[in-house]
Amino acid sequence: MIILVKNQNRKRLLIKTLSVVSLFIMFFLYYNHMSQKFQEENFHLSTKLDNKEKEEKKLTSKSMKLENLIAEEAKVLTELLQQRNIISIKVVKDKLLVVCNYSTDIEPLLVRYGAHALVKNSDTDIKIAIDLAIIVENRYEA
Repeated sequence: MIILVKNQNRKRLLIKTLSVVSLFIMFFLYYNHMSQKFQEENFHLSTKLDNKEKEEKKLTSKSMKLENLIAEEAKVLTELLQQRNIISIKVVKDKLLVVCNYSTDIEPLLVRYGAHALVKNSDTDIKIAIDLAIIVENRYEA
């Protein structure tokens, strides 16, 4: 004959419940700790991103000012040399290159830019190179 003895061990039950509860508490504390850590990282990254965006806006605004300045200077050149005489206007590296007909009067240009305008005469056209650094130094306000 088999006899079953039901032994309710309260200590064992208490240890199991305490271990499960302590496990949940540990997970909860770890979750809170990591969420705070990620929030701090997120805050630092967002401030860095905002700073970079502000710097980029400053750079783009400066570059737009310079671009507009160069475009205005090209308009002034076309007015000085008369538009019908100009073949092309290009920005090559750090120079504004103007190619115009051979019969063009470049005297107003030489008066405006003086020695800063490099002039090369050929049989078919006149090439004029003006340093953009000179233009920017004379006309740019920060």
